[in-house]
Amino acid sequence: MTCGRLPILMLLSVQFVLGFVGGLRAEDAYYLQMFGSQRIPNDPNHAHTFATFVKASSGADRAGCALESQTISWLPATGVVRTLALRPECGRNFELHETLCWALEDDQRVSVWGPYRIEGELYYRAVNRLAELQSGQVRYKANDTGHRSDKVSNCIHAVSSITEGPRVRVGSPGWGETASFIVLGKLRPWIVDGDQVHPWVGTALGLDDCSIIYRDPGQRPYSRRLFGSVFRLFGGERELEATYGRPVRE
Repeated sequence: MTCGRLPILMLLSVQFVLGFVGGLRAEDAYYLQMFGSQRIPNDPNHAHTFATFVKASSGADRAGCALESQTISWLPATGVVRTLALRPECGRNFELHETLCWALEDDQRVSVWGPYRIEGELYYRAVNRLAELQSGQVRYKANDTGHRSDKVSNCIHAVSSITEGPRVRVGSPGWGETASFIVLGKLRPWIVDGDQVHPWVGTALGLDDCSIIYRDPGQRPYSRRLFGSVFRLFGGERELEATYGRPVRE
């Protein structure tokens, strides 16, 4: 009799646990910040694409939130990007503030889109991709054409592979801010509301102390070497400047 009841009791216990975990997950909220950095004029040896994914464990509101953040910022272990390097080299994933310091000390301007609220699936895909990068099986190469992204990757494909999966690369969509904006487009199906940003997330991550250009939702950067120069020559980006903390919009 006891043995006959055991599977039923176990099943009920599993259902209870799954229901409890599901309830906890329902209260979680997830966010994305997409970053692009570069010099002006744009130079691929001084440009970067990176993203931070955030989990707010107690809900969507800032009060009482416990935040967990995962940043994918794939760079050479040396911190020196060499687009003409012939062979893949050892890569390392940089933390968020470590990346910002690296970029700003290299005279790159830093742009950010978001934070946007995203579906939890994208956050956990990012967690898995980060674990893959940190496993030691992936090497870095700025020009990763002809390589599978689970073996060799540049900074752009380190992020875009979250949704695209591992595959042989045939090129990169520019670099710096332009590349980041294009990668953001690949992540948009997981963004809950692309017109709404949640500045408190950036504040909680300490970004108010960093000199950053806060891009409006959907704002395309005109930062390619030729077209960007012409765009700025005729007054484009005249009012674009980095601020400490998100600027107040009227």
